[in-house]
Amino acid sequence: MDENVVVSQARKLLKDAGIKTAPVDVEALALHLGFKVSRMELPEGEAGSTFERRGQKHIWVNNKDSVVRQRFTILHEIAHHVLELPSLHGEKVPSDELERFTGRPQEEIACDTFAAECLVPWAMIQPLAGDKDFTLEHLSELAEHFQASRSCVASKFAQASEGHLAFVVAEDGVVKYSICSKALRDARVWITKGIPLPQNSAAAKAHKAGISGLHEVDIEGTDWSTSDDARRFACYEQATYHAPTRQTQSILNFEEMDPRPMSNSHRARHDDDDLLEELDGRPGWSKYR
Repeated sequence: MDENVVVSQARKLLKDAGIKTAPVDVEALALHLGFKVSRMELPEGEAGSTFERRGQKHIWVNNKDSVVRQRFTILHEIAHHVLELPSLHGEKVPSDELERFTGRPQEEIACDTFAAECLVPWAMIQPLAGDKDFTLEHLSELAEHFQASRSCVASKFAQASEGHLAFVVAEDGVVKYSICSKALRDARVWITKGIPLPQNSAAAKAHKAGISGLHEVDIEGTDWSTSDDARRFACYEQATYHAPTRQTQSILNFEEMDPRPMSNSHRARHDDDDLLEELDGRPGWSKYR
């Protein structure tokens, strides 16, 4: 399913349910759709399950999971219902699949995208992205504010920010997801999915160390991007590594060292061109992820 449709449906649900404040009331969203949410002691490795009994739709979530994980699980299951996507993991949601990329069907990733948009709505993150720096410290503050994972907040912050920045997720040392801000894309700098982590990157150092922790480096823009225009940028990177999932997350802030006017007649094509910006009600908005 096209991500523009996924994000649009999430925004419509929030509007229809009258949700306007953070943290988003996920149980109100479930109730709006006729689901009863219950927190249960579920088997190890099971984040939740969805089923119908005697005409009542149920979502069970594992009460041993963190509040953040429980909230994400509820919305992931709601997404299957709203998007009318079959649950390829069956009734039960494996906890080690949520917010991961390797080996997962696109339907499940689409439901994660829906959940992230509901937890960190564009209208709520946009003003905050202008007030906060793109750092792990501030992202942690926002994660608490939204009661969402740092990866949810970071990806939405990057979309909403006017700065030159990017958020990159890699698994087993290979880039699986990258989101560049509009300003960075307009500067013709992008980060390609499917590439190995750059040798000089903080993420590569974190992955090589093999233990959970924080790494920081100052590098060149060309360390992360093959774009010719990346040569005009320096890059400060903060990266974390989560050993159980072998996943790195990189917070990238680019500083333009040699600014020059952009040509309006040419704009490089790259992985982030299909991302959705704020919907404005005009035809032809399908652009962006």
